Amino acid sequence: MVLIVRSPSQLQSIIDACQDWTERIRMRINHEKTEVMMFYETPSQRTTRFPSTFHITTRFPLSQPPQTLPRKEPLTFKYLGLTLDPYLTIEVTTKHICWKINATHQTVAVVAHNLRFDSSATVRGIRSNPYVLFRICHPCVTENLRYLVTNAQIDVVERTLIHSLQRTLHSFTSPHITMIELASLLSSCNRSSNW
Repeated sequence: MVLIVRSPSQLQSIIDACQDWTERIRMRINHEKTEVMMFYETPSQRTTRFPSTFHITTRFPLSQPPQTLPRKEPLTFKYLGLTLDPYLTIEVTTKHICWKINATHQTVAVVAHNLRFDSSATVRGIRSNPYVLFRICHPCVTENLRYLVTNAQIDVVERTLIHSLQRTLHSFTSPHITMIELASLLSSCNRSSNW
């Protein structure tokens, strides 16, 4: 569950309301997994923030006195596969995208080998086609590209992707030529698949 508010007091109020609701229906919030992240908070805002820390007050079970459990404020937070930081720089996500691109090359190499050598001779050429290899790696690479925010991040991912494509396609020409070859290959494969 994600709670989004505009002020610290609103956040604490919503945390309390969620805690009350879960106790009424005899559920328990996992306080070890509950974290708080404030986005774009300046140091002066942090010093004047009220409340300064966030907490969950558990009153269940009723046989014990209420416990106040402070919440962690991590440096990064993973939400739906995207690693967020307080200033939304997306640097960790950029590194993760580059790691996935490099890992995808290994996956494509294994799948291409299996398609080529574990298939009948009549379909080997079709299945080891560079277009098929590209279609295998495409979803792994493109899932978080829309979150990149700076040109430097895009350049890092582009360099990593070109290097991976060069290794996957066994084409070690200049990056510009690699991209032109890939574009012409994809357009010709798309035309032939539409027939």
